[in-house]
Amino acid sequence: MTELREGRATVTYLVPAPQRQRLRDVLTHASAAELPAGPYEAWRARWRQATAILYESGKLVISGPSPAFEDLRSIVGSVPGIAVRTKDPAKPKPGPPPGTSVSEQEPHIGTDEAGKGDYFGPLVTAGVYVDAGSAEILRVLGVRDSKTIQDGALRALADQIRQVSAARAAITVVAPKRYNELYTQMRSEGKNLNTLLAWTHTRVIEDLIKAGVRPKFILSDQFGDKRYIEQRLLGETRQSGTPLIQMPRAEADVAVAAASILARDAFLGWLERTSKALGVTLPKGESPKVIETAKLLVQRSGREVLNEYAKVHFKTTAKVIGPG
Repeated sequence: MTELREGRATVTYLVPAPQRQRLRDVLTHASAAELPAGPYEAWRARWRQATAILYESGKLVISGPSPAFEDLRSIVGSVPGIAVRTKDPAKPKPGPPPGTSVSEQEPHIGTDEAGKGDYFGPLVTAGVYVDAGSAEILRVLGVRDSKTIQDGALRALADQIRQVSAARAAITVVAPKRYNELYTQMRSEGKNLNTLLAWTHTRVIEDLIKAGVRPKFILSDQFGDKRYIEQRLLGETRQSGTPLIQMPRAEADVAVAAASILARDAFLGWLERTSKALGVTLPKGESPKVIETAKLLVQRSGREVLNEYAKVHFKTTAKVIGPG
């Protein structure tokens, strides 16, 4: 599928491993100039005004103005076994969430959280700043909503996001003990979980703004009252005038999707390290296995152990130790 962007055309191919060196040889023979490769690029080459970038994943992106673009496509097309990548109609189209007029190519921060619905483990919130260049790289790497990616692939993709984003990503991990303290405090003040979520989202936005990024807007998934975040940002960073958008299915945006992956990766890392230290695997989510594991911990160390490893306000606690 070919896209037109301000006079430049772009097309993405999938290049099987056996054909990658052959493609490189064909481009060299056609007098293409090799350029320095960027993050996660196997190589990049320039032919007239058009550019070909082969990523380590096997994705090849060609872009440039006419007629150089069409000529470079013809050169690539001469190598058998290379196919144009088509969008999977079963998957949601990448881009801004429905109902917004924002573009993921604009400089902005996306935030998302992980662990909110898991009995064991922390609440993790991440924020990622992208501009047009990093947004395109993240899309080529396959960044999408973390809920659509298996854990093993997600953790590998998180490493790639960290390399691309570098200092333009921030993470806040609220371990269970601290989470339980904050939740109890906020409930005593008549507040709810949305207030705690807003606090964590504000923390990562603050960290990014203090690191020097200047977003045109901030995007997160819909929860609670966004005025809490806006007021805190103004008080802590003196950052005002930046639109804060909360939308359902915000993970369609590449920055929010990248944040969702980093948050989930940090959550999984905490579970893995803590399980090794305990000698007991802490399961994800809420399930009979979760209840069984929690009962084992209580039998071994007493009911207070849950405060260290679990979100004790969940109804799961009553199933483990009974109402109390």
